[in-house]
Amino acid sequence: MRVVLLRHAETDRNAADRFQGQADIPLNDEGVRQAQRAARSLPPGDWAAVYSSPMSRAAQTAAYAAGRLDVPHHRVDDLRERHLGSLDGLSRAEFARSRPATLRRLLEDPGYAPPGGESGHAARVRFCAALHEVLAAERTAGQVLVVAHGGVLNLLARALPAAGDEPPRLMVGTCRALCLDAEWTAQGRARVALRRWNADPRECATTDRPRTPVTFVDLVDHAKEVTHT
Repeated sequence: MRVVLLRHAETDRNAADRFQGQADIPLNDEGVRQAQRAARSLPPGDWAAVYSSPMSRAAQTAAYAAGRLDVPHHRVDDLRERHLGSLDGLSRAEFARSRPATLRRLLEDPGYAPPGGESGHAARVRFCAALHEVLAAERTAGQVLVVAHGGVLNLLARALPAAGDEPPRLMVGTCRALCLDAEWTAQGRARVALRRWNADPRECATTDRPRTPVTFVDLVDHAKEVTHT
C-alpha cells in the first residue's frame, strides 16, 4: 500500500515565514495555485480516498486533490498541526535570532512544549495514531493521499529510519510530500517504511521498487518511542 503524505499549500503566514501552528489560516492566492498544480500532477489510478486535517489550509488543498481523483475526502481531527502555543504568529527569523536555543529545542527535542503548546512527542503520537486509523480504514487500498502539516510530517519523518544516506532535517516544503509504503502484521498493526521525503507528490504515486533497502517499522510503537536528532 502506498501512502502519500502531502503538506498543504501556501498561506500568508508561510509566505511571511511565521509560525502558524493551530491558527486556522486559509490558503492565499499562490497556495490555491499550488494546490491546483499538485492535484493535476497526481496520476489517476487505484486511489481509495483523500484524508486531511480539518484545518482550512489542509482541507482546501485536499479538496482539489479529491476532485481531481474523484474519490471521497475525509477530515480527521487528529491530523491537525502541532499546537505551538505562545509561538503562534511569531516571525521564525526573529525567533531564530533572539532565541536560537529554544528554536533548536522546538525542532530537535521531542519532549519540549512551548508555553501553552504541545510537545513534539505528544503531537507525533497523536498524528501517528490518527494515521494508523486511516490506514486501517483503507487496508485493501492501493494508494491513499493524506494532506497534513509541515510540523507533524517532519516529526514523523525524523522518527523513521532514513530512506537514503541522510535523515530528513529540513521542513518539508508546501505541497511537497513524504512517501510511505505500508504493510500489516498478523496482529493487524500497520508497519510503514519511508521511501522519499520532501518529494514532488507525483513521484510518490508510483509502484517503482526502492532504489535502496527500506526498513518497515511499527507505526504506533516506533513513533512513540524513537526519534532521530
